[in-house]
Amino acid sequence: MRETILDSQSGFYLAEPLDTWLTAAQQDFAIPEAGGSSARVFLLKNAVGKTGFGPDPAFKVMRHNKIAYAKPLFLEEFNILAGLHSLNGLTPMLQAGYLKPALGTVWPPEVAPLSKVLQKQGEATAIRGTLALFDLDEIQDVIDQFEERLQDGWLAFLILERRWEDNLYLLCDAGYTRGNFVRNLSMKQVLDISIQICDILEQAHAKGAIYLDHKLLHYYWNEYRQKVIMLDWNIGHWLPENFSPEVQHSDMVQFSSRALHHIFTGRQAPGSVAVGPNRPEDIANAPTHYKASYSFDVQNRLNADEMGFLESALDGSFQTPTEMKEKLKFLYNKRQ
Repeated sequence: MRETILDSQSGFYLAEPLDTWLTAAQQDFAIPEAGGSSARVFLLKNAVGKTGFGPDPAFKVMRHNKIAYAKPLFLEEFNILAGLHSLNGLTPMLQAGYLKPALGTVWPPEVAPLSKVLQKQGEATAIRGTLALFDLDEIQDVIDQFEERLQDGWLAFLILERRWEDNLYLLCDAGYTRGNFVRNLSMKQVLDISIQICDILEQAHAKGAIYLDHKLLHYYWNEYRQKVIMLDWNIGHWLPENFSPEVQHSDMVQFSSRALHHIFTGRQAPGSVAVGPNRPEDIANAPTHYKASYSFDVQNRLNADEMGFLESALDGSFQTPTEMKEKLKFLYNKRQ
């Protein structure tokens, strides 16, 4: 562990917010997607050189006014990202630690950066304080110090790679694309994306992690590499000693009703947990069976086997990512 300063004049500093999205219903304007969540996310920069964390890392910090809510979520994410650090397809944790803001700190408002003036208002460059930085092999120290640090006024944080790929929500949501999502990805690509997500979940489940928060905002698509990348595990659970078929099946139902239905049809399944800031209880209290919904364009896009697969997935027929992946591969190989 090492300590350093957070100060835009002489060290690391927090720049523009990274937790806004260019979508709201069918309008093209930014809204704070993370509003009401456990964390705020800013671009991390260094006033005197490179950060040492690769290009433009993201700094995800616990909300100072929601510590009781944020505590279990940050602990889960520390454990999960440390446990899955070698898993391909995840946004990796580069470092973690604690920020102690200076006395009198005022956090910037959450405003959509629609102009340079508003972007300036949303920046956190005025935040000053002390950073306690821990390497990945010191994550257990982060966890061991958690309660004491928070009681002493520190805020937990993670430093993550920033995603530059296309957010799948912006490619696949029927509302945002005004119905043109079917032109952004072929069904062959949709099936490939679904296979890749199942592969990531399969590996995560094998280590004892479940994801649960499967809104499409958490998935990115690298067109050049034809590769899926996931982020944000703080609503998930780290259960290496207590991983059960029931929790695995629950993860598959959430994936089916939210991400899978969304990329197949342009919408989440009716009655599924809404896109936006979600709390653990939203997912815990969600239904366990859903019905598919198809627009006219989607009915012309999907074949009978694909619609049958989606309906089975929504009804909870797939117990594991492995089962679903095998069926998806069958559908993929039948596609021209």
